[in-house]
Order: sequence, then C-alpha cells, then structure tokens
Amino acid sequence: MTNGTSIEAVEAPSRQRILRATGLAALIALAIFFAVVMPAELGKDPLHTGAALGLMNLSKAANAAGSDAARVTIDATPAAPVLETGAAGEAPIIKGTFVPQPNGYKTDSRELKLGPGEGMEIKYHMQKGAGMVYSWTASRDVLYELHGEPDVKPAGAGEDYFESYDKDDAEGKKETHGAFTSPSTGIQGWFWDNESGGPVTVKLVTAGFYDYILQNKDDVKTRLQPTDPK
Repeated sequence: MTNGTSIEAVEAPSRQRILRATGLAALIALAIFFAVVMPAELGKDPLHTGAALGLMNLSKAANAAGSDAARVTIDATPAAPVLETGAAGEAPIIKGTFVPQPNGYKTDSRELKLGPGEGMEIKYHMQKGAGMVYSWTASRDVLYELHGEPDVKPAGAGEDYFESYDKDDAEGKKETHGAFTSPSTGIQGWFWDNESGGPVTVKLVTAGFYDYILQNKDDVKTRLQPTDPK
C-alpha cells in the first residue's frame, strides 16, 4: 500500500486468449467483407445481404461515375442520382437524373365510356426508361390495373405475359395521378373494369414519351393517335 492507495497486479492475457480474440476478429472482418464490402464495392452478393440492405446500387453507381459507359442512354432507366463534386467555384454535378429522348413528348386526352360490366384497356408504347405523367378520373368507382407487356418476353413466358405495377381489383377508385417510368420497351397502361352497376365515364390525360396508343375493348385492338388535351 502506498499513500493509502492499493496497487493490484494486472495479469497479462494468455497466448490462448490472444489467439482466440484474433480469430474472432478475423471472422467478424470476413463476415463484413462478404456481407457488406463485396456487394457495395464489387457488385457481388454471395450471401444475398447486398440486395436486402440495398447495397448493390452503390456498386453500380460507383462504376457509372468513373466510366465513359456511365453516359445515360435512351435504352437505360436512370439509377439513383450520383453526386459529383464540381470544379473549384462551380456547382456540384448530379448524374442519373434524366434520360434523353430522340423526339419531343406527346400529349393525349380522351374520354372512355364503359357500360355496366364492361372493361377497356388504353396503353402507350414506350421505350425503356421513357417517362409519362398522367391523371385519370371516373364518374363512379372503377376497378383498374396499371400494367405493361414487354416487347421481348422473358424466356419461357407465354404470349399473355404481363407485369403489374398498381391495381385495385376490390373496391375501386374514382381517380389516380402520378408519374410513370417504363421499366421495359413495350406497351404500358391501364385496364378499367366497370362493376359499379351503372354507366361510367373515364377521363384520361397523359403527357410523355410514347410512340403510339393501343386501345383494347372486347378483344378488339385499335391503334390510336394522340389527341390534344381538352
């Protein structure tokens, strides 16, 4: 005892404990590498943790920012915006915010008359990555589905293959509004089903980058031209 304070000897860790701690640290580092670093930096996801944690896009964004191949093309849907520091005194640059198009956008406005129990489709042929804003309103609640049919179907898929984006096939709605980005080159649009018990008028207005319009009623498909909004 010195100056009223006791000093206890500190036992040095044994060789076995040091080896055990080193091994545990190595295992943790290895797990982090496979679970986080590989998906985020290398774009590989052996444990499927990268997809679950949303890390795969980091790899894609990093590759895009540092490569000439990162230029956004008409055939590519933009990824999450990527921020690049601007030169001294200049504004930062944010890439991946738009997809250039070869032609100007089109506008379309139309009224659809549906009797009780009738259904109808209006779809727009769009290139992958093309955008469209839309609004539709109905005089009564209608069931609907926003869906698309890719020009090139997945291997093994039948001719009736389609992809669903948004739908209400239970209660129905009187209106929806939004912005749509085409995930594939193909026809994209709506099917409305009138189960209200009375006649329904659906008013649809769109503006976007599409090639043509396809109407499908009673299994009769008709190609339409855009009409100016009313």
